[in-house]
Amino acid sequence: MANLTPQELQLLRILQANSKFEINTLMDALNMSRTSVYERIKKLESEGYIKNYVALVDRQKVGLNFTVIVSVSLNSQQIEYVQEFSRHIAQLEEVVEAYVTGGIFDYILKVVVKDPDSFNEFVSKKLSVVPNISKVQSSFVMSYIKESTALHF
Repeated sequence: MANLTPQELQLLRILQANSKFEINTLMDALNMSRTSVYERIKKLESEGYIKNYVALVDRQKVGLNFTVIVSVSLNSQQIEYVQEFSRHIAQLEEVVEAYVTGGIFDYILKVVVKDPDSFNEFVSKKLSVVPNISKVQSSFVMSYIKESTALHF
């Protein structure tokens, strides 16, 4: 971040809030010309500060009403087991977030599905077939307190 100007940091904050921007709004907020704004955006993209642009879809409106936090332990933390598990999990569309963690569990997964039956099918047909799992613990999300994609810097 040391390489970014205050205007570039502000631009990142604005784009996090809404990447479907009006160029005139950005020009005014940053006190920059149209060309400068576009050049800064291209710079931030090419340097990897901006990884992607997405639409945040309301999960309930598309029928995905059941979120589960799944904690997984492996039989062993040998690198080949960790890599194999990671490859399998990365391919499962129901898994929207996955983390390798230290502590009691080796992985924490956020799984979003239609309903409890769909989750049961996910566990029995997709998760349980992944080799080297020793323990799975699931916590069902009752309500969301905070959801954010914005990073604060």
